[in-house]
Formats: sequence, structure tokens, C-alpha cells
Amino acid sequence: MTIMKDSNTTDGLYQSERGQIDPFAFDEAVTEVFPDMIRRSIPGYQSIIDITGLIAAKRLQPSTTCYDLGCSLGATTTSIVNAIGDRECKIVAIDSSAPMITTASANVVDPRVSFEHADIRDVKYADASFVVANFTLQFLPPEDRFPFLRNIHDGLTRDGVFLVSEKIDDGEEFDELHVEFKRDNGYSELEISQKRTALENVMKIDSQDVILARLNDAGFTHCRIWFRCLNWISILATS
Repeated sequence: MTIMKDSNTTDGLYQSERGQIDPFAFDEAVTEVFPDMIRRSIPGYQSIIDITGLIAAKRLQPSTTCYDLGCSLGATTTSIVNAIGDRECKIVAIDSSAPMITTASANVVDPRVSFEHADIRDVKYADASFVVANFTLQFLPPEDRFPFLRNIHDGLTRDGVFLVSEKIDDGEEFDELHVEFKRDNGYSELEISQKRTALENVMKIDSQDVILARLNDAGFTHCRIWFRCLNWISILATS
């Protein structure tokens, strides 16, 4: 049985003008408002989460391991568990944020799931038929992305799948539409501006071509974009 208790707290972290804007961090304050923040910031977010579960139901093999990397509060893990029924497998959800892991482990209840506070770059992946990294790679230093992907590739089973979702750099038009999306979801110009500044040196995005080329170089020779909304995409990658 899996229970996901979303916080109802509205994201108001950047409503007041700040004299100094610290780099964005997944700390206690962000953890408290995260469900509202991500819903209002990423177009198509819930669709990606829901369909990740459907894909897992097709591709996660019995008696293997599923990894949810950068699991935050466990939304993806919950979607996967709800979709696979009583299938015997191991689900390892990892995040480098202690507040996220603490909250997720209290909210998501299933004997197959374990939550780990760890750096996903330091984990040795093995026997994985399904690995997901939803909006995670963009927070790794660019130089660490290829070795991380290679580690994932080498830990997959023969028919294993890697699902990765990212924001991409695709020009001003989509960037402006994304800003409009956030305005329509109630964020003020001040909030949008201050959060952009906080993320400036924390989230480094790539173009779609760079992401696909890096996946190919890491051994993922078949990559399909299964979702796109504005400058956000999700990819299914296999060997």
C-alpha cells in the first residue's frame, strides 16, 4: 500500500523582495512548499509523473530493481508503485536533500520501497530494469553528467530502460511562454525574477541535441522523446 500526502502549503518563498538572493537549495523551506512549487513551475508535470507509472508497469521486470533518482517527496515512486500492483521488485528512491528524504519516507508506505539520502553520482547501480530521473540531471554539474549516465547504462539489465526528464535550452520563444505559464499560475514578476536568480548557477540546462548526444555517447543508442511541453521534455533511453 502506498500513501502520498502532499503538502497544501502555497509557495510564497520569493514573494517578498530580498536584498541578497541565496543559491536555490532543496532545504526545509522548499520541501514544505515543493508540491505547489513544482505544479506551478513545470508545464505537464503531473502528466509526466502519471505516465512514468504507466511506462514502469510495462517495463519494470519482476525480481529486479527500480531506481527513482532525485526522488524529492516521492511523487514518481508513488506513481510507479500504484501502477505495478503487487509485482515483486525493489524500488530504491534516492535524493541528496535530507528534508526531502525524511518527508518522503514518512509519506510513502510500501515494503518494496527504500528511501536513501545519498548523492546519485556515488551509487553503484545494478540489476536495474527501470531507472527514472525526473528533473534531476539539470542540477548536476555538466562535467558530471556523462559519467553518471554511463554508470546508469552499465547498471541496467539487458532490456532495461532509463527515463529522463529535463528542461531544455530551446530559444527565447519557449522561454517566454514558460514565463507566461508561471504568470498564469499566480507567480508575480518579482517571484519569477528572484527565483530565476536563485537558480542561475544551480540549474544548468542543455539543448535537446546535447542531451541526446550525451545519452548516445553513454551507450543509449535508442532514445525517444515521448513527452514535450514548451521547453520541458522526457526521453526513454535504451541500449
